[in-house]
Amino acid sequence: MFKVSLLPAAFNNDWLLQYGNELNDYLIRSVPRVFINSTCNCAVSDMCQEPLRIGPPHLVLPGLVKGCSPIDGLQMSTLECFFSADCIATILTYLEYYTQMDGSPPAHFVPPRVLPLWLDPLDNSTPSRFSPNTSISTIISELLVEQLETIISYENYFSSCAPTMCRYEYVKRNDILYVITSVLSLYGGLTIILRCITWNSVRIIQSCRDRLSIRQATVQPIS
Repeated sequence: MFKVSLLPAAFNNDWLLQYGNELNDYLIRSVPRVFINSTCNCAVSDMCQEPLRIGPPHLVLPGLVKGCSPIDGLQMSTLECFFSADCIATILTYLEYYTQMDGSPPAHFVPPRVLPLWLDPLDNSTPSRFSPNTSISTIISELLVEQLETIISYENYFSSCAPTMCRYEYVKRNDILYVITSVLSLYGGLTIILRCITWNSVRIIQSCRDRLSIRQATVQPIS
C-alpha cells in the first residue's frame, strides 16, 4: 500500500520516501523532511533552510543554504562562498562526492590531486552596494543593478528618433479655489439660462392664450 502526500524532488530536500512493511500498514510513503533545527519542515513552510554541506559532514559552505527546493535554497543563499578561493576549491574537490542511499559516505571516493577546473573568486575590493552577505533573492529583486541613473534629454531623443509628429498631454490637478470658482460660475450660468427660458416660456404661453381669447371672441354669435 502506498501513502504519498507529495512527490519528493530529485534531491530529496523537501520530502523523503519512507519504507515500511505490512505491520506499518504501508510499504512506502512520503514524509516531510525535518531540517537540522527540528523546528521546520516543508509541509508547513517553504522558508526552511539549513547550511549546505558538501563532502564529509564537517564541511560547511559559508553563505550557501539548502531549502525546500533548489530554487528556494538558491534565493536564500548569499555569494559569500564565491569570494573565497578556498571555498570554491572545496566545491570543486567534492563535486564527485555522493552519499549512498543509507546516508553513509561513498566507498571509493578519492579527492583529486588536480582540480578539474579553476575559477577565480569574486573581487571583494570592487565597489558594490551589495555586500557579500546579501541574499541572492535581494540582488535579483534589485535587477542586479548597482546604480540607476535617469538622464532626460529631449534634444537627444528628437535627434535619434526624428519623429514627424509630437503629441503630449498636460495633466494638472485643480486646487480648491479653482473648483469653487467653477461651481459658482456654473451656478451663475445656469441661473441666467433658466431665467431666460422661464421668461420666454411665460411670454409664449401668454401670447398663445391671448390669441385663443381673440379667436373665441370673434366667432361668438350675436344674440
